[in-house]
Amino acid sequence: MTMREKLEVDSVPAGDRLLTLREAADVLRLSTRTVREYVQRREIKGRIIGKRWRFRRADLDAFFENAPSAWDFAGKRGDGD
Repeated sequence: MTMREKLEVDSVPAGDRLLTLREAADVLRLSTRTVREYVQRREIKGRIIGKRWRFRRADLDAFFENAPSAWDFAGKRGDGD
């Protein structure tokens, strides 16, 4: 890769490049396991490219915007508190 090609790749806005599973988890401040669970439930859009998960920042932002303002944690500890 030439220096010019590297600069072009590095200059791509973050919203336009695909994020890895770890990067997506960092953006959402979730574990990678939790992100995978949301993908399985089709709450977050993701694609497998080259045997690895990839995410668009716009899809992560949409997930965040559509998330309830008060998460329902009832039953998390089993006592409903």
